[in-house]
This record gives sequence, C-alpha cells and structure tokens, in this order.
Amino acid sequence: MQNSFCAGDSAEAPTLTGPLQNEESEESMPTLTDEIKTFIVRGLARFDSPSEVAEAVKANFGVELKRQHVYAYDPRCTQPPAPRWCELHAATRAAFLKDAAAIGVVHKTVRLRMLDRMARRAEATNYFDLSASLLEQAAKECGGLYESRKPSEPTASKSPSPEAP
Repeated sequence: MQNSFCAGDSAEAPTLTGPLQNEESEESMPTLTDEIKTFIVRGLARFDSPSEVAEAVKANFGVELKRQHVYAYDPRCTQPPAPRWCELHAATRAAFLKDAAAIGVVHKTVRLRMLDRMARRAEATNYFDLSASLLEQAAKECGGLYESRKPSEPTASKSPSPEAP
C-alpha cells in the first residue's frame, strides 16, 4: 500500500488549513475576566498602544493576548465594545487628561534635567553629535520655544502731550 497525502485518495486525509484554523482561533481568543477587561480598557484610555497593553496583561495576569484582541476594547474600533466599556474608557480618559500635571515630563524643569543627563551621558560616550542635538533641544526649552504665549498687544505710539515742555 502506498502512502499518499492527496485528498482524493482518502476521506480522512487532513487539509493544511482545517486543523490549523480551528486550533488558532481557539488560542487567539482566551476567556477574559472582567478584571482583565477593565485593565485593558483603562490602559487604552491612558494612550497605551494595544501592544503595550497586551504585554502588561501578560506580565500582570499571565494571559497572552494579541494586540488585535486588545484593540477590540477600544471605542474607536470598527466594532466598539459594550457600552459599559465605552463609558469606562471615556471616564478614565477624562481623569487621565485632567491629571496630566502629575506626569513629570510635563514640567519644564524635569525635561531640562533629563536632557542634561542624556547630554552628559552622550558626551561621556563620545557621541558628540547626539550631545550637540540634546544641548540644542535644551536651549529651545529654555528659550520658551515650546511654550504657548499670548500675542503681545501692540503698543500705542505716544504722542507728545501739549503740557509737556
């Protein structure tokens, strides 16, 4: 008897796509608890990428997810999640944006200290081009290039008053 992998020879011959698709679909969509779903939605609301959230889920819960599975909990997805996850996303996003001042790099002094550390490290390792660009960035920070300023009001030209000698 001759072994053959032709589908016409045997009714039991497996196809290459059949079993792989079934196994893959079962593994790609693990059952998630509400705690994990909440974690995912909050991560996305805080502007973490789906890949970052998937890594965090694996680190915190030991559940391996694909980034596409995580993205399914983003309200901007083509098929948005349940309304309760959309509401949680909106509330978390609003609180996150309100508390932006608590993030260190928002403050100019923190950014300057970071640039100083990076420039010193770049210079110490003989990356002088990088050090120069970091110094330029720090100069822009000090010069207020990245701060929004109100346009100054035009000064009215003072005409000599008749009472002045």
